[in-house]
Amino acid sequence: MANTLLTTLGTSPYSETVYVFGERKADRTRYVAKALCQLFDIERVIVLLTQEAHDTHWKHLQDCLPPHVEKIAKAIPEGKTEAETWEIFDVLVDSIEPHTQLIFDITHAFRSIPVLVLLGAALLRKAKNVNIQGLYYGLYLKDQQETPIIDLTPALRLLDWLTATDKFISTGSALELGQLLDTVQRDFYRQPGLDKRDPKPTRLQSFGRAIRNVSRSLELVRPVSLLEEDLPNLQRHSTADLEQEVGQFAKPFGLLLQSIRDSYSQLALPSDKASDPRAEIQKHFQLLRWYVEKRLTAQALLLAREWVISALCLCEGIQNYREREQRQEIEQQLGSLIPRGEQPQMPLTIATHVPDVQQLAGLWFRLSEYRNDTAHVQMNPNPLDGEVLENFVLRELLPKLEALFPDLTQPASSEELEGGISKTP
Repeated sequence: MANTLLTTLGTSPYSETVYVFGERKADRTRYVAKALCQLFDIERVIVLLTQEAHDTHWKHLQDCLPPHVEKIAKAIPEGKTEAETWEIFDVLVDSIEPHTQLIFDITHAFRSIPVLVLLGAALLRKAKNVNIQGLYYGLYLKDQQETPIIDLTPALRLLDWLTATDKFISTGSALELGQLLDTVQRDFYRQPGLDKRDPKPTRLQSFGRAIRNVSRSLELVRPVSLLEEDLPNLQRHSTADLEQEVGQFAKPFGLLLQSIRDSYSQLALPSDKASDPRAEIQKHFQLLRWYVEKRLTAQALLLAREWVISALCLCEGIQNYREREQRQEIEQQLGSLIPRGEQPQMPLTIATHVPDVQQLAGLWFRLSEYRNDTAHVQMNPNPLDGEVLENFVLRELLPKLEALFPDLTQPASSEELEGGISKTP
């Protein structure tokens, strides 16, 4: 597939050399753009250059490039001020059309151009769906006959790690991190000339899939799958061999591995508490606390309403708190707490399990209203203000539940956490 080459030129009197990429060599030239046109399938060359660089090199570069290649000069300032730096950035980004197959060359870049190229590449991939084929640098060595072209494309992957890291820290979602681990392993096996004797990643993909499953259950509020399947599976994949692979093949992820364990371990059931309804309800509350800490208002409202029913089922001695008929009976009692004209109040056994039944009634009324408003996505004439929902979740929800159900809202003990996701088995 044809590519666009974006390169730069300065004013230096470049020396002739033979550019080499792997086992391939280009003809002797002083312009790396000519070499890259030979080494890759280049259809168009876009050159960023100042007026002085244009006067010095543009005609010579045009003359030496293949006739079929489209040649485009883009004027840029010298980058002496912050305003000029951003002007260069704008020219770089505006020069590329959406869906372009793009190769960057920074061999003759000057001042802040390499940094701007990295930033521009990150923006172009997301904003214009540009496919970055490579980022290259010709490492010219004086008095050497050949100049190796260095592949800096992995530096672009580092930007992906930074983006995914920020998302994990701010939202707790490791979906993008998991996808990166999957990509690292797949890309490794696609490398040409792979030596069978070399060490190979074999665990990154499965661990990436495991953390994606955890993140998916968190995002979609699936506490049962989270406790019974996803977190235990993550623990099984969290091994010393994994750490070794991360250190060798996915170094940026190594900085996050323990953070992910620490973040998710608080939600995991210890092995000796599996199928313990009380431990499960306590962990569901820990998940609710996690949602509140991450400011995930919708998820918190959805879980909180169901958690109240689950907690009261347990207080009533109902071990199978997920059974539909049992939950409906508890829900009917909760609904009966809210006065509705002349409707007679049903017997309220749940009232004996909380210190203040009026507090429970008030909380249930607001939870039901806020949860329904969220679930119906403003498809009613008088939707609630989003700030009202957020303030309730961030400031009131957890304290009210802790006051009503002190025994079921206690954080996991250190002994319980030891049964979660440890560093290594």
